[in-house]
Amino acid sequence: MKLTRNKNLRWWIGGLLLAILVGGIATFAYFKMDPLWKGVTIETRIDRQTNSNIIWVHGNAKDATYISLNGREIYIDKKGNFSEAVDLIPGLSVITLKARDRFGKVTEKKFNLVTE
Repeated sequence: MKLTRNKNLRWWIGGLLLAILVGGIATFAYFKMDPLWKGVTIETRIDRQTNSNIIWVHGNAKDATYISLNGREIYIDKKGNFSEAVDLIPGLSVITLKARDRFGKVTEKKFNLVTE
């Protein structure tokens, strides 16, 4: 208890500034490393015309460097947006999206569609 009374104001301000600096660096590192442990996030929308077996798969694969639709690589822009046409066969069709980030983490999303 006597040690804390002998510390001057300069020591307390220095300790507080050091704690703020360390906290700021830790927060910055957390947000920069966030894609490392989260991986790729895939958001998808499927549009279909009423008189056609062709559907459009639109979406965004955030932080992806590679994306495939049913095993075939598709184009993504710098923001991760993609749009691709798929011709459905009568019956059950499975659409699989796989995305990989720069750290090698893979995310997969499957859709089961039934057509007549």
